[in-house]
Amino acid sequence: MAIRKIVQIDEEKCNGCGLCVPGCAEGAIKIVNGKAKLVADNLCDGLGNCIGHCPQGP
Repeated sequence: MAIRKIVQIDEEKCNGCGLCVPGCAEGAIKIVNGKAKLVADNLCDGLGNCIGHCPQGP
């Protein structure tokens, strides 16, 4: 059984721009109190499409 990867969000780097939110096709990321949060890790597919939209880098 493979272990599913889950995207990690570095809150220190996050500027709350929200570009990752539409990048997440599963809707697992939301902006909460000005920072991106993985609000549904069970929905995260681990592909990291959201990271490609982050101006702060991975």
